[in-house]
Amino acid sequence: MLKACGYSNPGHCILSKMNLTKADRNLAFWFKKLSPSCTQPFNIEQEKKKIFANKTYDPYFKYHKHPKVIQIKNALKGLKTDYSIFGILLNQKRYELLKRLSMYESVGTKLFTQRSIDLYGKPDKELVKKAKKFLKLNKEDTSREFNTISSVKKFIDSLLKFGYNWKVVEKDMCVGARFDSVSKTLFINKNRKFTENDLRRLIIHEIGTHIARAENGKKQKYRLFAIGFPNYLITEEGLAVYNEEKAGLLTNDVLKNYAGRVIAVDLSLKNSFSTVYNELLEFFDRNEAFNLCLRAKRGISNTSKPGAYTKDYLYLKGKYIIENFVKKGGNLQSLYIGKIGVQHVDLVKKIR
Repeated sequence: MLKACGYSNPGHCILSKMNLTKADRNLAFWFKKLSPSCTQPFNIEQEKKKIFANKTYDPYFKYHKHPKVIQIKNALKGLKTDYSIFGILLNQKRYELLKRLSMYESVGTKLFTQRSIDLYGKPDKELVKKAKKFLKLNKEDTSREFNTISSVKKFIDSLLKFGYNWKVVEKDMCVGARFDSVSKTLFINKNRKFTENDLRRLIIHEIGTHIARAENGKKQKYRLFAIGFPNYLITEEGLAVYNEEKAGLLTNDVLKNYAGRVIAVDLSLKNSFSTVYNELLEFFDRNEAFNLCLRAKRGISNTSKPGAYTKDYLYLKGKYIIENFVKKGGNLQSLYIGKIGVQHVDLVKKIR
């Protein structure tokens, strides 16, 4: 819980609005320098062929280093805020970004897993238990596949329909789609073919949730609304999954995949890539099993060792958080003011 200034003289701790605005802009400036692509291996296809040829093979992933880590760290460490509500939020976000940078620095090392846990946490036993039940869901019939050109066109048409002037770019990635609000670019996996249901779901997930919140955030007084409040991500991903369900697009296959992400993270924390891969082959085809393992093991070089990039459990966990928010009378529209968490809804009224 955030607390207001505890000093006897509030004037000693409250900066001017000009200074808070400056701190907010500085934080946003350095946020834009972060490059999450450093957790993406650049030799995925080569390693994929090896494990498909030998199920006991553990991939060795290679990565590009994150540029300017020290410079960004030093700048964030020197950023000053105050003890007002918004000042505390800025400081919490600063600390979160420093943890992200520490994780990026540790890509490919033994420190990566713990730094991922420090940033994102890890799935608890209750969530793992729920996820295991979803693994038993029956496979559903899939609709026809689109080629890449028509997939790109679908995304562009949807962006224009929403009134967003964004680019759509194909990229070699381990995820189906992701966005970059800084460059206003929606990236889609160039190696993946999307079904009609996939496209509709990703439009709801990426454009109707992530991009909509980012664009609304840019209209607010402070840039923190656009880059994301501290610990907003579990709300962000949970809301996207919740929206998929409400649109009738959370099929058995999709829900099973979200469950598979939880299981892949949980297993990866204790096992090698090949062990997790072979466990998942009981429930998924080899391409999906590989992708789930890749998502859980990205950031690690020697995947014969236990370790994980734990972020992927947030999707399913977040869905339950949003469901609980709605059950308690929460208004989903209040989450679209920007990239905030459910825990920030009441605070927003005090800082706008």
